[in-house]
Amino acid sequence: MTATNRNKATVTLGLVSLGFIVSHPFAHTFIGGLLASGFSAALVGGLADWFAVSALFRRPLGIPFRTELIPRNRARITEAIIAMVEDELLTRENIRATVGRYDIAALVVRYLADYDGKARISEFLARISDDAVGQINPDKTGRFLADLIRDNAGQIKLAPLLAQTVEWSVRHGFADRLADFVLGELEALIAQPQVGELLASFIGEARLAYERDLRRRQFAGQFLEGLGFTPAAMAAIAQREGGLLLRSLQDPAHPWREKLRQWALTLAARLKSDSVLQERVEQAKNEWLAGRTDLAERIGGGVAILLKAASGDTGRAAIRRWLTARVDRLVLAFRDDAGQQQALARLLRQALMAFVDTHHFHIGTMVRERLDQYSTTALVDFIESRVGNDLQMIRINGSVVGGLAGMLIFLLTRLW
Repeated sequence: MTATNRNKATVTLGLVSLGFIVSHPFAHTFIGGLLASGFSAALVGGLADWFAVSALFRRPLGIPFRTELIPRNRARITEAIIAMVEDELLTRENIRATVGRYDIAALVVRYLADYDGKARISEFLARISDDAVGQINPDKTGRFLADLIRDNAGQIKLAPLLAQTVEWSVRHGFADRLADFVLGELEALIAQPQVGELLASFIGEARLAYERDLRRRQFAGQFLEGLGFTPAAMAAIAQREGGLLLRSLQDPAHPWREKLRQWALTLAARLKSDSVLQERVEQAKNEWLAGRTDLAERIGGGVAILLKAASGDTGRAAIRRWLTARVDRLVLAFRDDAGQQQALARLLRQALMAFVDTHHFHIGTMVRERLDQYSTTALVDFIESRVGNDLQMIRINGSVVGGLAGMLIFLLTRLW
C-alpha cells in the first residue's frame, strides 16, 4: 500500500514537472501563464513535501541539517510511546474499566464447558488427594477421628483445634509441601495450550471492547500488534510470566511464602483469641453437624477410601470417580447459579486488579524491551511501513494544493 502511494506521488511530481516544462514557453499568454503558474507552484509544493516526508526517516539529497528526525530522536520517541501506552491507553483506570465490562463469569463457564475445565479440575483435585493421603498416618488419623466423633464431636471447640492444626502444618513443613504441590500443578495447568487459547480469546475480545469505534485507540492497537503484541503473543507472555511467578513461589525463601506462613500463623492466633471468630466457627460447625445425622458413617467411609487410595490403584480410581462426579455437580450448580457466578467474578476482578496495581509498571518495561530489540534502521523501516501510506498522500496533496494556489495567485495578479 505504501509503495502504491509513493508511486502515485512520484508520478504526480513527474506530471507537474512535465506540465511546467511544456507550459513555460507559453507563460506570456493567459492560458499558458495560468498553467505555468499552477504547475510551478505544484512542483514547488510537491518537492517541499517530498523533502519534509523524507527528512523524517533519512537525509534527502544528503543534507544533514534538520533531517533524519526519527533516527535522531529515537530515545524521545521510545519514551513517548511508553508514556502513551502506560499513561494514556493501558492505564490502571482503562484496564479496570475494561475488566469491569467483561463478563468474567461467562469466561469461567466457557473454560469449564469448552476447554475440558471440569476434567482438568477433577485431575487437579485427584493429584492433591493422592499427595495429601501420602502424608497422613492412617492409624493415627483413624483413631483421632473415631475418638472425636465418639466422645467430643458435640462439645469440642473447633477453633482452637483448627489453630493447632494450622500451626502444626506450618511448623512441620506440611503447609509448604502442600503449597509446593498446588503451585506445581498450577504451573502445569497454566502452560496448557487450551489456557493460552482462552487467554488470547479474552485479550482479543477485551481489545475490541476497548477500541470500539475510536480511531486513536484502533491505531494504537494496530501499532502494538505490529510490535508483536497480538492476543496470542500477549497470552503467551502471560502464560510465561505466570509460570515464572509460580515457579519462583516454589522457593521456600520467597517473600510471599513467608507472608503466607505469617498469615496462617496470624489466623491461628485469631482462632485462639478472637471470640467473634470463634463464635462464627462454632456456629458453622454446629450447623454442619446438625445436617449430618450419618456423620460417623460418612467419615468412616471416607477413611476407608483414603486407606485404599494409599495402598493401591483401585482406591485412587474410586477417589477420582467420586471427585469427578462431585465436580460435575458443582459445575452444573455454578452454571445455573447467577449469584455464585457474580461472587466469583467479583473475587477474580479484585485479584486481577490487585495484580495490575502491583505490576502495572511492567507494561512500560515490556514495550521498552520490545522496542530495544529493533535496530535504528529496523525501527525506522517499521514506522515508515505503518505511517508511510498517509505521509505519501501529503506529497500528492502538496502538489494539488500548490497547483491550485499558484493558479489562484496568477488570476489575482492578472485581474488586479
